[in-house]
Amino acid sequence: MMLWLVLLLASPSIHFDIADARGKRPGGVTIEAGAPDADGWFDIHTATRGKGDCILIWPYDGRAKAPDGPGGIPVIAIERGDPRAPGNGKIAAAVLAGKLLGVSHETGFDPTPAALENSDDPFIKGVGLLADGKAADALDPLSRALKERERQLTRVPSEIYPAAMLYGKALMGANKFDDAALAFLKALKQRPSDPAARRSRVDALIKAGKAEAAENP
Repeated sequence: MMLWLVLLLASPSIHFDIADARGKRPGGVTIEAGAPDADGWFDIHTATRGKGDCILIWPYDGRAKAPDGPGGIPVIAIERGDPRAPGNGKIAAAVLAGKLLGVSHETGFDPTPAALENSDDPFIKGVGLLADGKAADALDPLSRALKERERQLTRVPSEIYPAAMLYGKALMGANKFDDAALAFLKALKQRPSDPAARRSRVDALIKAGKAEAAENP
């Protein structure tokens, strides 16, 4: 085993809070991490013992970075076709968030955005509204979701990055291009080498009439 993996797994500052379709930690499921990239992000995947076909749906793109304090990295892993998954708002929002950000998961069900729009959780509600084409209505809940993640005592990059990207997408849909550029900048600060965040910020700056700024986003 390479030294980086030994150090990663041995570090007391990195662990994963895994939840399944019940919202509880599943037995026989662990998370394995790959090598960190230049920004400190690493790919993660599930390892199972005696379980069915387990799918990692959050972080939506299977990438994470160590938090800046104590606490675990939230992970959602479900069995494909689990009948409890469609009724779990967090799972439905995770799947829809992935789709909005260009990642699809073969979960065996297709979440209905409208079912999330009355949620008390701002992230779940905002994702539902955005996925339902209601970008302007999604602004407030997604703004609150992002601020909540930024203000936590322990900030988790794999929670902040997608919240910033989704908020930026909502702002773009509402033609608030200056604000969208700022939201995408927050995402880019979490992943400085990320092409999606960079492209999104450039697009927002150009549409805001700031072509010069787009040359050095």
